[in-house]
Amino acid sequence: MTCQCCGFELSSGTVIRVDAESGHTYKSCPHCSATHGSEHVFHQYPYDFGMPSANVTSANPDGFQGCCRKCRTLAAGESSRNVKKGRVCSSLR
Repeated sequence: MTCQCCGFELSSGTVIRVDAESGHTYKSCPHCSATHGSEHVFHQYPYDFGMPSANVTSANPDGFQGCCRKCRTLAAGESSRNVKKGRVCSSLR
């Protein structure tokens, strides 16, 4: 399923946006986005994700986590409870 705002897959955790007013960087959480169902949901990056050095690879040079911290603690199949705390794609254009 694709984001109704930007057209990228909701399952992508690599979409990055910068808030023009605050200058804060945001990254999409694929689990929050899937729970929302129509737009990417973004959380502040790296604060809400973490960047463990064990994740650093040539494909992921920053070592970012795919899902936000709150979603990584959920059981398989459980909907995100953090979705309302994020910002939808259309609010970061």
